[in-house]
Amino acid sequence: MDNNRWDNMIQESFKYPEELSGVEARFKSRIMKEKRKKRTVVSSLSAIAASILFIILINTNIAFANAVAELPVIGKLAEYVKLDKSLSKAIENEYVQEINLVAWDGSNRLFLPYVIADEKKLILFFHMPDEFKRQSNQWVNIFLKNMKNSETGEKVDGYGYSTSGLSPDEKNNYGFIMQDYHFEEDKLPKSLDIEVEVKIENMLGSYEAHISETPYNKTNSTIETIGTYSFHIELEDFAEPIIYEINETHTIFGQKIIVKNMKVYPTGTEVNFSFPVDNSGIIKGLELEVLQDDYKLLKGNGNGFSATYDIENNKMSVYIESNYFDKPKKQELLINGVRLLNKNEEYITVDIDNKTITPNIEGMILKQVIKKSGYATLVFSTEILDDDNFGMFSSEYKDAAGNAYRLDGEGTSSYNSQMETLITVKYPEDGKVILRRTLTPKILLDKPIRINLPVSN
Repeated sequence: MDNNRWDNMIQESFKYPEELSGVEARFKSRIMKEKRKKRTVVSSLSAIAASILFIILINTNIAFANAVAELPVIGKLAEYVKLDKSLSKAIENEYVQEINLVAWDGSNRLFLPYVIADEKKLILFFHMPDEFKRQSNQWVNIFLKNMKNSETGEKVDGYGYSTSGLSPDEKNNYGFIMQDYHFEEDKLPKSLDIEVEVKIENMLGSYEAHISETPYNKTNSTIETIGTYSFHIELEDFAEPIIYEINETHTIFGQKIIVKNMKVYPTGTEVNFSFPVDNSGIIKGLELEVLQDDYKLLKGNGNGFSATYDIENNKMSVYIESNYFDKPKKQELLINGVRLLNKNEEYITVDIDNKTITPNIEGMILKQVIKKSGYATLVFSTEILDDDNFGMFSSEYKDAAGNAYRLDGEGTSSYNSQMETLITVKYPEDGKVILRRTLTPKILLDKPIRINLPVSN
């Protein structure tokens, strides 16, 4: 990785966008997000754009894209989600709701032409108007301010959400910004009032960037709100999920895993697991795919969410692409790998002064410590498979006296089978902090566990 880019991340390690605080906290279960870019910096500490931009993958179904291209807007939407098999299949099978809403803030307007929703997902496709012009150094982002149940007037909870944005160099977004809301069971009302803010981030040149007096706080952008917009959404009836009851127990690296069921929705597939409490390790992630008719593969979901799990780590739901509209003659669920955390290595004590980690974690070292003005920036190096990039730590940490503090974010960069993780902590008197590990490197199985699934008639 370019040393200047990593140094810039260190310099920015204290800046954290307020708009992101609480986004994931709205979901009672922990949300894991996969990062799929090779040799890139993903920092939730600096610019809003880098913090919340989730890559929207596009499928290679050219025949479908051409078939609907003559339609003025739906064709653009199909092209926009072309790498996301779940959403492109939903559009291809007309499981998309045309709501054609427009909201105004003064002389500025924002469109909400399309919605895709089922029992677990609400996907909003905002569209910037043709008259909206942005400069080559501007990002456009949309943040949720409020969501209410229109019938009761109560604030909606029990969800997490991710959002895309318009970057200066994007060519094929067609003015769309997608927000993906993932709900707990029975939490998505059919009548909604939402309020969002549109913000522009102006990226400053290197000569314009302002270095503040706060340690390592480099501001290389300015943010302005260009409007607040309200929409009333009436959702159509949700499609019933296809449920496959499995209830099989398997053992991976000495840990029992119970595969409960698989629920297939139009927007994605949910595979549910449970884990016995007497396991010596905690299952923190599973690598899954579905094999259809011996060659069609459904892999990880590209909409920002890969898994959720409960606080006790006894249950997990893993999300992959949807085969809701397919009619395979044969299908199998494959477990290809696992993320495993030994229970006695969940919490680690970092001695900042001596650059040590207790207990010693195989494949992880404290590579660098930068101390300044009562804070310390810590850089960890971890052995990984390929470019497997992930967040390692909980947002809350403690000192040796038990006082709790918050990590404002975590920056990561992966290359050459190594991942570097950057966090900034308040420097304690004894120089020791206690961190909770939340994710671990994935371990691939020599042979996948194969589970036969029934097929629909």
